[in-house]
Amino acid sequence: MGNRADLSVGTAIQEGWHAFRLAPWAFVGFVLLSSLLTQLANLIPLLGALVAALVNLWGGVGVIRGSWIALGGSSPRFKDFTRVDGSAIWRLFSRQMVLGLLLLPIALLVIVVALNAANAWTVFSPLMNLALTVDPSDPQLDDAGSAAALELALYFSRSPLALLSLTVGWLFATYIQVTQSFLGFIALLEGLNPIATIQRGIAVVQGQWWQVFGLLILQVIILLLGALACLVGLVAAAPVCVCITGAAYRQLFGQEDQAGLLMHL
Repeated sequence: MGNRADLSVGTAIQEGWHAFRLAPWAFVGFVLLSSLLTQLANLIPLLGALVAALVNLWGGVGVIRGSWIALGGSSPRFKDFTRVDGSAIWRLFSRQMVLGLLLLPIALLVIVVALNAANAWTVFSPLMNLALTVDPSDPQLDDAGSAAALELALYFSRSPLALLSLTVGWLFATYIQVTQSFLGFIALLEGLNPIATIQRGIAVVQGQWWQVFGLLILQVIILLLGALACLVGLVAAAPVCVCITGAAYRQLFGQEDQAGLLMHL
């Protein structure tokens, strides 16, 4: 599993766009379906958030599977997207969960240092209470939350140490975001354990960090352009970005499906 050639951002974009064009309606239809099911799941009492998370994982696996088929030169069928693969869903979930658990203490440390430096606990505590106790659908929450967030930002702006800690935290988060850009593909295609999956991303991407960062910036632009084109543009832009990520993955990590993501198709 050695490193591959240097990442060519232009090639990744061209190959990703070509892969999407092999089955554009299947990609868009599946993204629409998974988004609709997620919204419906959120309406379920008590268990809505859990069901929505499972639907999102199923959707993530489906789009990655479809993009991998298309990048291999075949047109994915709609049933290729919708197939339920419990093992793949677990691999994606467990790797994302472990990454989140590893980052959580660092995020909390940055927040605590910044709040202590700015002496802003008197502002932060009511803000958290507001978020936890008020109905999220209440329109008054936005106004109250915005006012509290603005006051918190003013506290931070008066403390150089708070600004420094937030800047360091932001830079670290950006570094991790870039190195873990291929987490989903690594989890589904290589089948490494969660820690090894995270390490694999860091080991390969850190030598190509700026190229991958540039690719992410271009993908953000694509998503913004899709958002400007309303719903239809966004549901097309999202799978295009997944295909581009898959094309970049093939350059850096190889083209083997070592975990059997396409098995039994």
